[in-house]
Amino acid sequence: MHTKISVLKNCVLFNHLSIDDITHLLSKITYNVRTFSKNEIIFSPCHPANTLGIILDGSVDVQKIFACGKALTVNRRQQCELIADASIFANIDFYPSTVTANDNCNILLITKDNLLNLFALDQRIMTKFLESVSNRVLALNNTIEILSLNSVTAKIAYFLMLEQEKQKSNTIKLKFSKKTLAEHINVSRPTLSRELKNMQLEGILSFTKKTIQIHSLKSLEELCSK
Repeated sequence: MHTKISVLKNCVLFNHLSIDDITHLLSKITYNVRTFSKNEIIFSPCHPANTLGIILDGSVDVQKIFACGKALTVNRRQQCELIADASIFANIDFYPSTVTANDNCNILLITKDNLLNLFALDQRIMTKFLESVSNRVLALNNTIEILSLNSVTAKIAYFLMLEQEKQKSNTIKLKFSKKTLAEHINVSRPTLSRELKNMQLEGILSFTKKTIQIHSLKSLEELCSK
């Protein structure tokens, strides 16, 4: 258990604390660590929205599942990231999305009441939690801006420019597959592949399975206006 808790040193809520301090704080509240198998549902619109999750290892997909059965992957979250941070204090009864284990993972679960107790024990944790939620809102706004663009190339270009700014590098490391990226910008997987190949032929970028190398930011900017 100590090994799992030590991972929290890299979580945004606890990275100002030592491992001993984190262990001491967690001893003052009630929490649970659960193991989820690949494709197992962690949270869904059938679950009360009263618990925060922190990924100790593995990764999860946040999805919107429509009545027709189609699933849209909104985000993939990795080790040390938060789950349901935007919904735990929202005026809703159930989670708005489905969170599914992308692979076998361990999740630390804290109920709303215990999270409030944690805030009272260390106000910096509360400040960092609010910063995290604010960053999620900004990320959602970026997604909305991508979806509002008219052409597929404009959507790809805008996404890459956002990632270039976030990663501070022209070498973009994808956190998820191109299939998930296609869902994220609401285009088909073949269409995404075709447009990436066209952009590569034009010398704008080059790509491998998990990396996209930007060769011309100016060209990406121009594509965003098309």
